[in-house]
Amino acid sequence: SIDLKLTERVHYSRRYIQPIFSNSVDRDNVVNITEPLLKDVVEVDLYDCGDAWVPQTAPIKLQVPKPHPKMMFTHLTFGVATNYDRLNDSISPFAHWISGTGAKLVAIVIDAKEKSPSEMKQLQDSFEIAGINVTLETPINETFTTAQNHFAVLLPMLEHSNPDTHWYGLLDDDTFFPTLKPLSDSLATLDHKVDAYVGALSEDFEAVRNFGFMAFGGAGAFLSPPLAKKLGDRALKCIDEATTKEGDTILRDCVYANSKAKLTILRGLYQQDITGDVSGFFEAGLKPLSLHHWKSWYKAPVEDMAKATKFCGDCFLQRWRFGTDTVFTNGFSIVTYSDGIESIDLDLMEGTWGKADTRDFDFSLGPLRNPYPKSKKKSYELKKAEFGENGDLKQLYVRVGDSDVDEPDQVVELVW
Repeated sequence: SIDLKLTERVHYSRRYIQPIFSNSVDRDNVVNITEPLLKDVVEVDLYDCGDAWVPQTAPIKLQVPKPHPKMMFTHLTFGVATNYDRLNDSISPFAHWISGTGAKLVAIVIDAKEKSPSEMKQLQDSFEIAGINVTLETPINETFTTAQNHFAVLLPMLEHSNPDTHWYGLLDDDTFFPTLKPLSDSLATLDHKVDAYVGALSEDFEAVRNFGFMAFGGAGAFLSPPLAKKLGDRALKCIDEATTKEGDTILRDCVYANSKAKLTILRGLYQQDITGDVSGFFEAGLKPLSLHHWKSWYKAPVEDMAKATKFCGDCFLQRWRFGTDTVFTNGFSIVTYSDGIESIDLDLMEGTWGKADTRDFDFSLGPLRNPYPKSKKKSYELKKAEFGENGDLKQLYVRVGDSDVDEPDQVVELVW
């Protein structure tokens, strides 16, 4: 359970969705559903222990992709370097995408020497209880910074990977994959038997100007086995001779100094160098392979959001129009536009975040449309999702009321 900190009285509605699973869903098509999504609203007193009467309405039929088949990903080895507390906090979001998949996680605990053996065992046990195949490592060199360890983790990754490893993924502790299959499928389009350096630039061209052309670490940086082994042989030398401080720049310089590999940009990996209101990003119909910065530069419950992937695969962030004024983005929001859907271009991303008006994001996410006036955009954002005992997916979308005029919070529950 979670405390959503709702007002004492809320306006509540529940809609049932009947998924029609299909292999022929066009994820880029925003299908129009003629009936309204938001209706039959009742007022509920959350402090009243009695049962509230909720109107029953016919389920809405939505065509969605089929769930991803159960697969193993033993060919993927991931590495991360962070401190004990942050790693402990990362177990649950990591478990969402790596638990029970056969993929390997190698983690350098940069402050391991400050922890007792029992604390380290407790951390190891917590990962194993979560179904994560993890190896915890102490830093190779106690003088290494966190950034240097971000690169140095490649050494224990090589040591603990299996012969079938196709890709080594270097991550930040807040890199999040909604689900592994699309990532694995995208990497499979590349040749892992040759030197390959794969990732994504920052979406912010100012960051590219400052740090250069490289795989930005939060999006995930992937190395093929031949290249990973070359860099492993030279890793300590690369760290010692580095002229930069960041782990992803040390990696880039080591790649370019020791191989002919050049950066291959993998579409769908996102560094997410965006701050504040990121609704425009998530409401654009994207199919992200990775997300980042979700608990720092912006706040989003990515685990709950991405539970949709376990129900209907690529339906996460799939969009539908309802009636004349509402857009539903699965796993993120329900939005009503007071001037109607025809007043916006759903093919363009809405530039809602800080600095979106600088043109620095046009090369990656543009062209952008101007932010819709907040007074005319009524947003219900996903706060919680969970699976019922019968496999139903329940999602809670919440709009916070205006406390200045004692407006109650509004809650929409969707039951798949």
